[in-house]
Amino acid sequence: MIFSKLPIGILVIALVFASCVSNKKFTELESERNALAESVSNLEEKVGMLETDKNQLSSTNDEMTEKLASVEGQLQETEQRVSRVNSQMEDNQSQITMLRKEIQSAFSDVEKAVSESGQRITEIEDMLYLDLENPINFTTGSSRLNREDNETLGELADMLKKNPGLSLIIEGHTDDRPINNARFRDNWDLSVARSVAIVRKLISLGVEPKQLTAAGKAEFHPTATDDPKSAATRSANRRSEVIMVPQIGRLYKLNKNQGT
Repeated sequence: MIFSKLPIGILVIALVFASCVSNKKFTELESERNALAESVSNLEEKVGMLETDKNQLSSTNDEMTEKLASVEGQLQETEQRVSRVNSQMEDNQSQITMLRKEIQSAFSDVEKAVSESGQRITEIEDMLYLDLENPINFTTGSSRLNREDNETLGELADMLKKNPGLSLIIEGHTDDRPINNARFRDNWDLSVARSVAIVRKLISLGVEPKQLTAAGKAEFHPTATDDPKSAATRSANRRSEVIMVPQIGRLYKLNKNQGT
């Protein structure tokens, strides 16, 4: 062997040196191993933390997904409600438009007649009265028309003939003095007789009878009340009035249909 040829001293030195080198290497390796072990431990801790974060994120993601689904459901429901409201609004607008057309149609004859005749309308107690420039009045206890009423009656007849869809109610009135004779039992009879006289005159002037209605209110609707017993007040109350009648039957039907 080669070691047998070396001096003892050199051999010892060689062994000691080899031993030192081995210990140093071992120490270095052990330190490196410890460092790696610590690094692995740190990495495992980080992996654990990441796993925890992952689980938290997964839970949060599931919660957010659930919330998102809920919000989407609410959004869809809201969109459906908006669609229903829009549809109802369209229906309401359509009904309003139809109602306006019916109202315009119902009053078209009235507006046309008044515009063409140059007359005026006065609203009294929800009724449309034709404000005659020359009212038709009567003498005491009489239903006879006066000659000066012919112009007014002619204007009414022309208006009705030009507007065959228009209807009028001729309303007779009396003053406050009672009457009871062979011809008139009371002021009711007298007031109606006055309106009938006007209706018959209009028919004789070419007006269609179906456009006319005769009515009376006796003494119960005076227009002049300042001095009830005066001649002027009584003369003013012995009058006839003309009520415009719009074609409101369609409005009633429309309102009834909307309610059902």
